[in-house]
Amino acid sequence: MKITGARQDRFLSQPPQGLIGALLFGPDRGLVKARSAALIQTLAPDVDPAFGATVLTSDDLVTDPARLMDEMSAMSLLGGTRLVRLRLDHERSGAAIAKIIKQIDAEPMRVEAKLVIEAGDLSTRSAIRKAAEAAKHIGALGCYPLGIRDRRQQIKDTLGDLGIGVSNDALDLWVPLLEGDHALAKGEVEKMALYKGYGAEEGATVTPDDVRAVAAGAQGSAIDPIIQDALSGRLDSLDSRFRRAVEAKTSPIGIHFALQRHILRLCEASARMDRGDSAVSATRSLRPPIFRMQEDAFVATLNRWNGRALRSALSQCQTVERQLKSTGAPAEALTERLLFGLAKFAARRHAA
Repeated sequence: MKITGARQDRFLSQPPQGLIGALLFGPDRGLVKARSAALIQTLAPDVDPAFGATVLTSDDLVTDPARLMDEMSAMSLLGGTRLVRLRLDHERSGAAIAKIIKQIDAEPMRVEAKLVIEAGDLSTRSAIRKAAEAAKHIGALGCYPLGIRDRRQQIKDTLGDLGIGVSNDALDLWVPLLEGDHALAKGEVEKMALYKGYGAEEGATVTPDDVRAVAAGAQGSAIDPIIQDALSGRLDSLDSRFRRAVEAKTSPIGIHFALQRHILRLCEASARMDRGDSAVSATRSLRPPIFRMQEDAFVATLNRWNGRALRSALSQCQTVERQLKSTGAPAEALTERLLFGLAKFAARRHAA
């Protein structure tokens, strides 16, 4: 069944009786992931989505597409609802998956699990999309970027819930930097809330100066070289650039979140390389795309850092993020230690 517009929110919060699952697709993968998580909470609330679900990928079904039906019909050994999550990066088994969706929809009594399919942008010619949209027991939700008006309201509502206001001038500067990526927008609003103390100060309001100090893209010309120095192992250059940025009142929290977001994108590209893509192809497949002026540096970093090292770097960023959220945390010292730790690691790899 095709679910569009305002019906999507109701579908996610109150799935119809007899629903087996849903296909969530679209160019905004962050929004796909967020809506998938929301649906799982209502469709299979007793299942831990991280550890209690069976996760399949499109590669798993290339040689054995029948595995999807096997997982959907397998009974739970512990009782309760089972959850199958299918993550699609390609449609090489599209016809076989579409056939299974039709079979599931026609014989719901054979199904013992709930199904959530997450995909990128699917054309109207996609066999999988057609099958889900035509089904009676499976929903199909297109996940497209919010418009400017909706994004403005989302920012106001999220910050307002924390007791933080935001001026119209700040929104005019900020919203264009957040277009097209739900995950980016969510992370940026969270970063701004942290910068403003989560509303601890009465009457706190985000101003254009706050956006220039914190928001990704508003100060990228100063932050991007710092990140490249850290991940390339250029210690001397990193030291001078970081000092200049701090003296120019660039937010250490902004630097940290920009670094974490950059490493997340490297992890995504590295995963594509593990599936056989070249570094250049993996880089050019990212959405939103890497700016062409930064592409060579991004590819060089990919070739310097393997997937395991990137995951370790991301874990370090997440540890620092938790520390930054503690009251009175020394943001400058924590960010500096993280940057130089990564730079020293990169320098050792380059020398090896």
